[in-house]
Amino acid sequence: MDALSSSQVTCYLGCSLQYKFRYIDKLPKPFRGAAMAFGSSIHAAVEWFHRERMERRAATVENVISMFLADWYAQTVEPLVFSKDESKELLAEKGEAMLRVYVEAAAAAAVPSAVEERFSVGLVDVESWEELGVDLHGVIDLVESDGTVVDLKTVGRSFDVVGLERHLQLSIYALAVFVRDGTIPKLRIDALLKTKVPRLERYETVRTPADLAWTAQLIASVARAIDQEQFFPNPSWRCTECEYYAQCTVWRGR
Repeated sequence: MDALSSSQVTCYLGCSLQYKFRYIDKLPKPFRGAAMAFGSSIHAAVEWFHRERMERRAATVENVISMFLADWYAQTVEPLVFSKDESKELLAEKGEAMLRVYVEAAAAAAVPSAVEERFSVGLVDVESWEELGVDLHGVIDLVESDGTVVDLKTVGRSFDVVGLERHLQLSIYALAVFVRDGTIPKLRIDALLKTKVPRLERYETVRTPADLAWTAQLIASVARAIDQEQFFPNPSWRCTECEYYAQCTVWRGR
């Protein structure tokens, strides 16, 4: 495997059989989880908001909500699976409330230097600088004016400290920036909570060179496992929301 994205690494580690169905077999998806579609619509609206700010154009919260609702309408054209007590209409209302919270907080901050920033680097062990033979690519949600790398999440509950310290996506972003620029960036998760009263929680964290070396070797190990065709299911609570549940139930090792 000579190239991997951050989302591919995360998918493989979550369930390698799902990775195979999605990226190798490219099986059609009979449905999509509403939570994932909802998160995509929130991200689309936030991206538009920051791009407008970077272009020094006024973007009101009503403008941002309109972008969200348009994207959400497009998302719900395809079949979605909603969790208990959720619906297209309820999530539209929730999204509006969440974006009001986000825009109020973000509008007071400095204009970001980049939004949806793409990266592509050759993977190396940052302790030995050994080349690991894999190209790593992905997209960073937001880069603040001071260089802080931000990952936006729409979540149902607060993050725990241990989860933050081991958050793989942030580690991958920090690794990519370090290989590209030679500096380890400050890292932050902006968690937009889908609680009854939505709120925005911000969590700062750091990574050391040792953390990044560990992450690089993990990604290289994933690449080797894919080359060796090591694909198997990882049964968990996520199975009920998986688009490939039917195919997984008939899996017999090949």
